[in-house]
Amino acid sequence: MSDDNANARVRLQRERRLREGWKDVRVWVPSEQDAEKIRNLAEELRRNAVQLHGLSERIETVNMETQYRIAEAIAQQGSKAYNTPSGAVLTLMTQLAEEDDLEGFAIAVNMLARASPANARYVTNAIPPKISNYLILQRSVDRDAFLRWTSENPNWDDTLKEVVRHPPQFMAVIEDMIEQIRAMPGQH
Repeated sequence: MSDDNANARVRLQRERRLREGWKDVRVWVPSEQDAEKIRNLAEELRRNAVQLHGLSERIETVNMETQYRIAEAIAQQGSKAYNTPSGAVLTLMTQLAEEDDLEGFAIAVNMLARASPANARYVTNAIPPKISNYLILQRSVDRDAFLRWTSENPNWDDTLKEVVRHPPQFMAVIEDMIEQIRAMPGQH
């Protein structure tokens, strides 16, 4: 592994954490013992973030069962039971879409991004295909009409990935998509 690759990975990890609201703190301490205390505290705080401590204000808008399911999926981050580290969250996103719970879907994405910034991009990139399935399977959007609409709106996927950070806006954008698709010529 070259130093450039290692430096690029560290820089990317730092950028992802900063984007999710994490803070970079550097401090000089007088002894190795003090440095170890700081490292232990930092490790504890990172563990707390993964366990969603201090993040409840983002999750309070969904019911207790959904809160539990989100917390459980995030706790399974990296589980060998899935073939990807974020498998539990991806599975939950699919389930929430099938249940027509787009708010829970968006909050699950946001909570995973906050708890595990390194996986945020991977999970966010799964939004367009999951919403495509949601539109066709749950909302009975005609597949061919959807494909025509996506070709006329090539940035639709980026828009979804951006607005997922704001669940009410995310839901509104999806409803607007449905209306636009159904209003296309040739739709019933």
